[in-house]
Amino acid sequence: MSDTKDIKFNIYNPVITYEHRAAFDLIVSHLQEIFPICNQGKCKALEVSDDPQKQKQINDLMEKVEFFSNSLITITKVFFDQLYRAKQTSSQSISQSTAMIKIDMIERNLLERTCDVRWWALEKAFWECITLADQNPDQLTKIIKPTRKAPAKQSGKSSKAESDLKNAIELACTRLEDIRNSYTLYRDLVIATIDGTVVANSNAERRDSILGTNVSDEEWFQKALQTKDGTEYFVQDISKSKLEDSDSLIYSTALRANGDEQGEVIGAMGVLFDFQGEGQIILNDYMPQDRSGSILDGWFSFFTNADGRVIGSSDEHFIPSGDLADLPRRHWRLTTPGEVLVSNAIVCGNRSLVVSHKSEGFDEYKGLGWTSHLVLPESAMFERSEENIDYGISPQELMNSKLIPDTNKQTYQEIQRNKGDIQLISINGIILATDLGKAGTSFIPIFDQITTTGNSTTGKMEELLSEMSADMLQQNLKALENFSKQAIDLIDRNLFERAADVRWWSTDHAFWEALQNNTEENFEEASKRLGIINASYTMYRDLVIADSNGRIVANSKSENRDKLKRMNVSEQSWFRQGMQISRSVQYGVQDVCNSDLENEETSLIYCGGILENGEREGKVLGVLGILFDWENLVCPILEGCLPRIKNEVVEGGAAFYMNDDKEIIATTDAENFPIGQEVNIPAENMNLEAGESASGIFTDKGRKFIIGSSKTQGYREYKGLGWTAHVVRPID
Repeated sequence: MSDTKDIKFNIYNPVITYEHRAAFDLIVSHLQEIFPICNQGKCKALEVSDDPQKQKQINDLMEKVEFFSNSLITITKVFFDQLYRAKQTSSQSISQSTAMIKIDMIERNLLERTCDVRWWALEKAFWECITLADQNPDQLTKIIKPTRKAPAKQSGKSSKAESDLKNAIELACTRLEDIRNSYTLYRDLVIATIDGTVVANSNAERRDSILGTNVSDEEWFQKALQTKDGTEYFVQDISKSKLEDSDSLIYSTALRANGDEQGEVIGAMGVLFDFQGEGQIILNDYMPQDRSGSILDGWFSFFTNADGRVIGSSDEHFIPSGDLADLPRRHWRLTTPGEVLVSNAIVCGNRSLVVSHKSEGFDEYKGLGWTSHLVLPESAMFERSEENIDYGISPQELMNSKLIPDTNKQTYQEIQRNKGDIQLISINGIILATDLGKAGTSFIPIFDQITTTGNSTTGKMEELLSEMSADMLQQNLKALENFSKQAIDLIDRNLFERAADVRWWSTDHAFWEALQNNTEENFEEASKRLGIINASYTMYRDLVIADSNGRIVANSKSENRDKLKRMNVSEQSWFRQGMQISRSVQYGVQDVCNSDLENEETSLIYCGGILENGEREGKVLGVLGILFDWENLVCPILEGCLPRIKNEVVEGGAAFYMNDDKEIIATTDAENFPIGQEVNIPAENMNLEAGESASGIFTDKGRKFIIGSSKTQGYREYKGLGWTAHVVRPID
């Protein structure tokens, strides 16, 4: 949906650049100079010939010149109108994509949070801690309250119940710390008894102030207790909480007796997502910056919640969090998931283009009704490109390419026709003047001047058309760079989660207990635990455990069990990497390849070492391997990064990932850019440094494409696999 007003050319419109205003004045003044020349020619016709037929021929030629001059003046106005409309349309399309990218990134991130909290709530250390706390309320008070009141030392030995509870709380805190060390997206994680008393948390720096806090009146806690089983969760939108000094985004679910998904509710778990930190990264990204790295003046990116209040902003000074958005109400009152609104408005004193994109969630995650907003100065849509890069394509070829709208091509062709018509008229006039003999020679300067004026006018317009096509090329190249950056950022964020998953899961008690005490019963319990994980995290095809000899002893998918239990993986890269791990914060990864662990699909396998007694550092007993559902998850990411015009994918557009060996490992166009192929893209698009982007033009199978490319820069502590993302569209 859009209610922006299309540009209608007016020389005094403030969006018209000085250079274009000067060019328009020059063209029109030159064309208007033709009319007195034509009048001079009509008068001279009476002087040089008494023949009415000759006089009529000369007058007809003059009138034709006047007609085409008038036509060129009209075409000039149409041309400028189309020039600015084309820039407006292209800028709006890029801005819509950018706003969509931002809301899509945050929603994909929050989907992972819904998986995390449900699985973590089944951790043995947590439900055992809550069970002991409920059984020993007096001891709980003794253990927790001193950390808040700091009383004098007490004499005497602790009872066994008190000692057991204290150990359980310490273990629960340790396990919460392990989660936070693996998943660095959280400011804190807490567990609370059924009456709302926080008994353990992950952030050691805040522990003294958090333990013992009663959260029974907070929504996240109340709604967690109301969840029906282990598959349900609740999310408390950005709001105040006793657990933090800043506003919190809290995901929660119930803790259940014995870690049974259907068990009795005994408490609650809350995870406090670092929305401000993550949101700031996303909001500041894809924004134009000056040489100092600051976002350009007048550009803003921010999120609003369902009530229209700002919950994250790229500029807290002009658009502060907590305030109602300084936008027309219709922009923060979008109601339909995925709805888009584009309009012009005054924002922070500037005439601006405003793009708003309502969340539609992601996959089964429905989202929180947030909206992404992008604001840019209206003048930014019409700025001339400062770059003057030679991409090896002529203005004529570019003007006739698919990058230029058909209406602009038609105007270009009409200018060419008028230029030819004026030249033909001048030639005919010179021939006629020659027929008049000596008297006719006085007409030749008139027709020469007409030819010169026509050529200079149409030549100037061709320069402007060339400028327009170059600007359109630059805009499209920048858009493809943005799409490629989105593609690599999304996969990096996704794989960061995989690296976090495997590190935490490797410490699960059922896994190290099974490897320390090799019984079928323990292996079955380990398989059951793997199955519960796989049910919560649907992005995996299977999860497997191999003992120190490389023998598969447990896996998550029962349908694969007969095949896998006879398999030895001691020669596979992921297993060898896992056996070198001695600390729980380490992980390994086997890049996309074919694996006999799966049938026909290619595999991307992350691994973690299962350490003795589940310690943070120690002897490795075996390896956990998690088989990422590569094709089903990577293809939608690439599909979402394809170039679009008015929300329709550009014909022939494609997106693909290439590994460090320059081979395609995923693609949206298996016919033209098949997996395993190397593509002859420009060297500057391939030889990128971490985090760099580039764009250019290349030819493949006789067809010319423009391309945007971005190299992985990793995400947080995840360094990436050296991949590049590429987005292309044909230009011929």
